[in-house]
Parts: sequence; C-alpha cells; structure tokens
Amino acid sequence: MFGEEWQLLLFTLLMQLAVGTYLFLTIVRASGKIPETIKMKVTKLGMASVGPVVVIAILLSVLHLGNPFGAYWSIANFASSWLSREILFTGAFFILWGVSYYLERKGSWNQLLGWAASLVGLVAIFSMASIYATSIIPAWSDFNTYLQFFGTTLFFGSIAAVLLILWSREEKTEELNKMLKKLVIVGIAAIALQLVYLPVYIAGLSMSGVAGAESVALLSSTYVWPGILRWTLTIAGAVLVVWALFKGRNQIVGNYSLLYAAVVFIIAGEILGRFIFYATGVPIMIG
Repeated sequence: MFGEEWQLLLFTLLMQLAVGTYLFLTIVRASGKIPETIKMKVTKLGMASVGPVVVIAILLSVLHLGNPFGAYWSIANFASSWLSREILFTGAFFILWGVSYYLERKGSWNQLLGWAASLVGLVAIFSMASIYATSIIPAWSDFNTYLQFFGTTLFFGSIAAVLLILWSREEKTEELNKMLKKLVIVGIAAIALQLVYLPVYIAGLSMSGVAGAESVALLSSTYVWPGILRWTLTIAGAVLVVWALFKGRNQIVGNYSLLYAAVVFIIAGEILGRFIFYATGVPIMIG
C-alpha cells in the first residue's frame, strides 16, 4: 500500500496541517484581548509557513495523479465528483492564503478574508474526507473518516499554531498564554472524540460484510500494536505540549527540548495513524 499511496498519505496530512494552522492563527488574530501588535507578530511565522506547506501538498497530489494536467481535467466534474471539489477548494484556499498574506505584508491584514479562507479550507477537508466516505470500502465509508480527517485538522492545527507562536521571539502576554491553552484543549478534545468513537466504529465495521470483517481482523491483529503505538505517540506529544504550557508559564519558550520531542511524537503518531487508515481499507468484492 505505502508504495502506491504515500503521496496521498502525505497530501492529506499536509493539507490538514495547513488548514488547521491557518484556522487557529486566524482565531488568535481575532482575539480582542490580545494587543494588535503582539498577536500579529507572534502569528507572523505561522501564517508565512502555511503557503509552502500547501504547495508541497499540491505537488504530492500531482505526483499521485501521474499527469500534471490530471488535476485540470478533474475539475470538469465539479458537479458530481468530490475529487473535483477537493481540487477546486484546495486551490481556492491557497489563493485566499496568498491574498491574505500579501495584504498582511502591506500592513493591512483583513480578518474577514482570514475567516473566508479558513471556511474554504474546511470545505476542502470535507471534500477530501467525502472522497473516502463515499467509496466502496467499508473501513472508509463511515463517519469515522470525517472524524479522523477533521480531528487531525484540529489537532495538528492547534498544536502547530501553538508551537509556532511559542517559537516566535516576541513578547508573550498572559492573555496570549490563556489563548494558547484553549487552543491545545480544542486539539486534545479532537483526539479524545476519535478515541471515544473507536469502539463504535469497530463494532459497526464488524457488521459490514466480508470486507468490513477483514478490516476488523487487520485492526485486531496485524495493526493492533501499530495502532497502540500511534495513540501512545500522539497522546505523549499532546501531553508534552500541555506540560510546557501549564507548567512552564512564561519560560516555556526557553524549554525547546520538550517542544522538539512533542513535534516528533505528534508527527510520527499522525503518520502512523494515516498509514493504518489506508492499510486497513479493504474494498468490497464485486462480481
């Protein structure tokens, strides 16, 4: 699987990272309790990084298509194809990011445009998830797919936004620290929802015919330990960020070792989780 789908694996994760990061940085910029100059400075690095991440993601998706013009022809089926919608909204998100970043560089960040770009990005993620949720693969054609994709968007995005703000060398106010704690809580809640729904997902999958039963068998045998490792790494990374935020206070930015470890754990956990998502997708045999 990995040899065939690694571009898609990285594309989905990078797009969810970019959209989530942009969304949470926009939320920080919308805060009326944080001084304007401070919130713009601490989010500058994060906003600048979103565009390059989207570019890399798009290049990976083009590699998967095998034909650079494949994306162009795919858009023609917008009315009936979730793939076409994903491509269009991904491109629209990138364009809106570019416009908003250009305005920011000119000193006139537009909050309304920031919200619009965030909404378009979330629609792109919805379209992405719908490609899998409407497939003939029982392991994917479930609410769990939306939960995973939006869960990663919120978790990745919140953690990335927090870490990028913490790594900035600008002044951190008490209100900003409170905001960062709230963002991390949202990210952890997104992970918790996935864990809570997991038993429901597996129970439903076991009753989805032969293909569903095969997916359950893979989850409970070949991928049981990778699955445990995936959640261990993800939770450990989140715990390290929480520890740094709630214990480090204003000195948190100086404790880079915790933050670096958190990044490694979270990235490894999410990549492993998406690998398992693809590896356990068994299609229904027709004919």
